[in-house]
Amino acid sequence: MSTTLPDSYEQFLTDTTALSQLRPNTLRAYRYELSAAALNKRFRVPLDDLTLAMLEQWISRKPASPSTIGRRAAALSRFFDWAIRHDLCERNPLVGRASVRSRRRLPRPVRNPDDLDAVETAIAGAPQPFRLIFTILRETGMRVSEVLDLRLGDVSLEASHEALRVREPKNGIERTVVLGPTATPKTLRGLRAYLKIFQGHGAHELLFRSNRGTRISYDAAHYQWARLCIKAGLIDEKGKPRYSIHQLRHTRGSELIAQGQRVEIVQRVLGHRDIRSTLGYAELNEAQVREALEQPGKR
Repeated sequence: MSTTLPDSYEQFLTDTTALSQLRPNTLRAYRYELSAAALNKRFRVPLDDLTLAMLEQWISRKPASPSTIGRRAAALSRFFDWAIRHDLCERNPLVGRASVRSRRRLPRPVRNPDDLDAVETAIAGAPQPFRLIFTILRETGMRVSEVLDLRLGDVSLEASHEALRVREPKNGIERTVVLGPTATPKTLRGLRAYLKIFQGHGAHELLFRSNRGTRISYDAAHYQWARLCIKAGLIDEKGKPRYSIHQLRHTRGSELIAQGQRVEIVQRVLGHRDIRSTLGYAELNEAQVREALEQPGKR
């Protein structure tokens, strides 16, 4: 058999049976990783000639965080499993490969009050739909992909039942993001005003769309975020943003812990499958720990 990865990866990506269990974001990541591999000359050999050492060198190329390495390995391993079923090769060289355990990192909220004020002022002046996108991220702690995937039918503004439905979460479990006049006032006001332009549209249509009517990409959101940081003066000496969009999520989670919310509530708000991820936010609040230790009689 002389089939190569460049010859066959497109067929793999169009096989809905092989990819039926994957989320849209994972599919996009697999396409990116396999397309990059197809352009590299090391993959222009029969699939059975590819060894674990050759693949390991490719998978661990820089930049390579543990999560990136895991994604690359998963994409290639699933591809080889598919190739075996279609008689394109006899083995999967990644079988038995030891996975890289990612180090659990503490969240990085926007701690400086002046910086946070500058971020919120810049968000208020951002163009739509990014003003509302960033507002939702700031007040709910949702992931960027979750907000960009919202459909009109995922928004409920019924009194006392205001919420957003997350259909494609990172952990694969659908959830409801609770909204309210106290917890998310700017989000509610923004959604009510924004939805007026969508009267008569179908529930399946995207809430946030590009000028071409397509889903707004993460790159587009990142570009607008970079412009926002420049406007707010929150850039480093190289002119790059000092904070990432994802840090809005970290900031909201740490705020909820600081308010005294139970860890289980914060886990529910942020959509963490593993409560250990939420406990990272609790570890951040040094002031609460110090107060409890210095005032042991206080409950």
